[in-house]
This record gives sequence, C-alpha cells and structure tokens, in this order.
Amino acid sequence: MRAALALVLVALATLFASPAQAHSDIVSSSPNADSTITTAPDEITLTFADAIRGQFSTVVVTGPDGVAYGDGKPRAIDRTLHQPVKTLTAGEYTVAWRVVSGDGHPLQGVFSFTADLPATDPVASSAAPTTAAPEPSAAAAASNSGNGLFLAAAGAGVLVVVLGLAALVRRRRTP
Repeated sequence: MRAALALVLVALATLFASPAQAHSDIVSSSPNADSTITTAPDEITLTFADAIRGQFSTVVVTGPDGVAYGDGKPRAIDRTLHQPVKTLTAGEYTVAWRVVSGDGHPLQGVFSFTADLPATDPVASSAAPTTAAPEPSAAAAASNSGNGLFLAAAGAGVLVVVLGLAALVRRRRTP
C-alpha cells in the first residue's frame, strides 16, 4: 500500500511540475513592452537569448483600431527578429509573437506599447493600413500549445497510474 501511495504522489508531482526552460527566451524588444513611444518605428524588433529559426516565426502587430499593422513577413538575423510595420497612428498596439528557438522549442508571448504620435492629416490617413489576410489573433498566439501538450501527457500518465493502482488493489482483495 505504501508503494501505491508513493506512485500516486510521484504522479501528482509530475502533473504539476513545469518543464525545463533550456531554450531561448526573449530578452528585449523595440519598442519596449509597456513603453510609450513618440516616434513611429519602421519595424518592431524582438531580441532573444539564443538564435531563432526565422522561417517558423510569426509576429502580429495589432493597432488600436483592431487592424493588423505588419508589413510583410518577419526576418530573423541571428538572435533578432525584425517585423516591418505600416505607418502607426496614435494609440495602444499589441505585439503577439511566436518563434521556434534554435533547439526546436516553440516560444511565444504578447506585449503592448503605446504610440503617442501627432495626428495625421485626413489624406494621409486614407492610406492607413488595411486588414491583411487573416493572421493569428493575439489570443491565439498567446495560447501555449507546448504547455497544453505537456499537461495532456501528464494527465494521461496520472490516469494510467491510477488505473494501475486500482487494478492492483482489486487483485489483492480477490481471494
């Protein structure tokens, strides 16, 4: 019975353990998260601790009007991901990103910044960004499929252990 209890405790500890974070992490961005800028950038840059795989990278920049402001695909140079953007207007922007680190682990996150920019004239604003082809929403980019898969596997492992313990207890009770 002690062995069964020990197995249950190990299974529960495994369920709530977090995976090792040996892969690259974001170390900075431009604009910085939660900052206010007064000059509109031509691009958003994300810098990571280690190299990333650019061909698997996605950056979605959403403006205060709900419009996507990304202008083309992001490009990776070593540890830095560059996402060109269309002309920004005043307001709060959300940057949702997803990359694959050099070791193959997917990473993702979301941050925002505020653009405190002078108002543009009506003629220039007619050339404002339009919605592009559907891109992943900030909420979709924020979901972490890696952790979900880990939790599903851990849950399945716990279920197997519990079912095994139930069968063991049932066998011991049967004469």
